[in-house]
Amino acid sequence: MNLEELKSAWQAYDLKLQTSQLLTEKLVVGIIRERSRSRVAQIRRENRFFFVLLVFELVILGAVFTGNPFDFTYTMQFAPFAFLAIGILMALWTVFKSQMILETDMNSTTLGAFLKKVIREYEKNKKFESWFGIIMLVSGCFTVLSFLPKKLEKMSLQAALIDTAIPIGICLLIYFLAFKLGAFKNPKSAGFKEDLQELEALSAELEQLN
Repeated sequence: MNLEELKSAWQAYDLKLQTSQLLTEKLVVGIIRERSRSRVAQIRRENRFFFVLLVFELVILGAVFTGNPFDFTYTMQFAPFAFLAIGILMALWTVFKSQMILETDMNSTTLGAFLKKVIREYEKNKKFESWFGIIMLVSGCFTVLSFLPKKLEKMSLQAALIDTAIPIGICLLIYFLAFKLGAFKNPKSAGFKEDLQELEALSAELEQLN
């Protein structure tokens, strides 16, 4: 084999290698894109379910405010339910924003740009989610306190306070465990971060090969 034949063979091999790398990149990117698309579809279904549930809870709270089913005597007894309503409205806003984030057409932008946008928007909501947890904690504890006046009508002060302190303690414990376990942290961005890391690792590997 002369030099020209060797050169032609090498060029053909190099072209095949580049084609193979390109096909591999397209295949892997396609897999990541479909996985992200499936993740988006699942989150949007969950968001629709939570939206309906939260609206239903607001209707129930509206019935509490207008119908007074617990026979509250003082206006302040409704305060915990007002906090709860604020928390539900915050949750509704979070669900709405999540839907808006995921409205982007994945075919109209690069996969990397889409993933970075979604992760960035979810990261912005972290402080908002922390406040949501605090408001729910306050509303939970004060909801127990709202029944104290009714208990005082039937019990002594000491018995009523003990009977109120026990469920408040349980409430604080539940919320403490919930905070520790990350119940008020949005885990939805974790999957998108994994997709982005895999995509960036693929890009870095292809750059090294080139």
